[in-house]
This record gives sequence, structure tokens and C-alpha cells, in this order.
Amino acid sequence: MQSSMVRPTTPLRQHHIQTAIIGAGVIGLAVGRALSKKGHEVLLLEQATSIGSETSSRNSEVIHAGIYYDRKVMPYKSKFCVEGKQLLYQYCTERDIPFKQCGKLLVATDADQRDNGL
Repeated sequence: MQSSMVRPTTPLRQHHIQTAIIGAGVIGLAVGRALSKKGHEVLLLEQATSIGSETSSRNSEVIHAGIYYDRKVMPYKSKFCVEGKQLLYQYCTERDIPFKQCGKLLVATDADQRDNGL
């Protein structure tokens, strides 16, 4: 199998690398982007033949609303999910990245959910 990844044209020993990131999934790419925007020399290492093709590719492509996390039991997870959703919409809007806010229909399955919210 031939790799589609870019190979360096000069040996790496001739480069000054400040940061090496292992994994070109969504987190590795985001960290690499943030560091490179601050002027860091970044080396991104990935074992697969393409970026984002392992765990990151299993994403459902849904921007979660944070409704599944009980604010009393998991206050930070609920808070950060809601804040992250807003930041993601802002990020996409600022960069003209298309997205759909299609909403979700929630159906209570018992009286407690109906009376107290899901």
C-alpha cells in the first residue's frame, strides 16, 4: 500500500522541531494548528496513511447540545458541552464552514422526565 502522506525532502535532523505531536486525529490536528499559529515548529506523526482516519473518523458528526448530562451529577461536563457547542458554531461561522442546526425532538419515556425535563 502506498502512503498518501507527505514525506520530508530533507532529513529531520536538519530541522529544529519544538513540538512533536503523536496522532493526526482531531485533537492532534487542533493542537498542532494552535501551536503552529503561535510560531512553533511542529512535527505531526501519524501511523495511518491519512489524517483523522482512526478514532476521529468514528465521530457521529453531531454537535451535541449537552442535554444528556445531568447538571447536578456532572456539572462540568454539562457546562463545557454547552459552551463548546457555542464556540464550535462561532468558529464555523467565522470561517464560512457550513453546518446545519437541525434540532432534535426529545420524547419523555416516563413521568419523571415529562414533569422534570429530560
